[in-house]
Amino acid sequence: MPINRATLIRISTIDRCLQNHYRRWTINDLIEACTDALAEFEGRSNPVSRRTFQNDLSLMRSDRLGYNAPIVVRDHKYYEYEDPDFSITHLPLNDEGLDALNSALDILRQLQGFPQLASSIETISKLNEQISRHTGASVPAMEMEHVAGYTGARFIGTIYDAVRKQQTIVIEYQSFKARQSGAVTVYPYLLKEYRNRWFLIGEKATNRVPQVNIFALDRIHSVAVDKEHPFKKCVDFDPEHFFDDTIGVTKDIHDKARRVVIKIDRRQAPYVESKPFHRSQKVEQRFRDGSIQLSLKVVINNELERLILGYGGHAEVVAPPEFRTRIAESVRIAAGHYKYEILKND
Repeated sequence: MPINRATLIRISTIDRCLQNHYRRWTINDLIEACTDALAEFEGRSNPVSRRTFQNDLSLMRSDRLGYNAPIVVRDHKYYEYEDPDFSITHLPLNDEGLDALNSALDILRQLQGFPQLASSIETISKLNEQISRHTGASVPAMEMEHVAGYTGARFIGTIYDAVRKQQTIVIEYQSFKARQSGAVTVYPYLLKEYRNRWFLIGEKATNRVPQVNIFALDRIHSVAVDKEHPFKKCVDFDPEHFFDDTIGVTKDIHDKARRVVIKIDRRQAPYVESKPFHRSQKVEQRFRDGSIQLSLKVVINNELERLILGYGGHAEVVAPPEFRTRIAESVRIAAGHYKYEILKND
């Protein structure tokens, strides 16, 4: 059985439950607690199976991670620790347990914006103290990108709860174009991250026709749940698949994917093939000089334009014609900034 983040979250949840002596825990109670804990990470509930739960108990009872947890069943129904003072957070771990916890903690450290995860993070962090005692100073093995001074993360937890509970919210929002902020009543549908920034996808209560609105979390000044304003779903918005054909977050509810053809020169072709622009990417033609022609089926938006322009002269839009013209105009304006240098080098 693999020791992954989900396994560790379930184990820490079982341990936390069994330390609560003010309640008697049945197998269904513990499975429900594990399911709820995992739902905080995944955003939707995927029930934990009995087999998975039994595997977790066997792992805790064994010495594979060094726990040897004295879990017993009373009256053929209630689970508890035979030693009421027992906790897996009080034990030294073996090497496999240490490695597994280190891996989980590397990921969990990136999720500090979610207060809903505080109990799981706290439990596993206690276990991490044992890692430090066992191995000395812990050396980070993974680092994810962070934007210095980014303020949007402070509202993730509140908005995340509102999305899951389908609660209307009022945000104090100031777009880049606005001189001052204003209150906006929003039906929140989805939280989405793109390039280290978080965005709320929702709908303004004042919209006369169904559409989605996009709010950058770092432009939000405050968030409050509006209990008096009923939540309204947008029947045309599917949070699971709405962005399947989109790079980034800029998309209207009626936007359709287009076939975009791009030629990449031989210098950048290996990189674009190893890290595709989009999941729909297909190589349609390979040229003798090592360059390739590929196609995407995506919504044409600002993020796609910036992505292509980021490759400079290594990328050429072939189709559709209007998008090729749009890219050409951006290149013309950019070249104008360096007109003197271009003439001098000619």
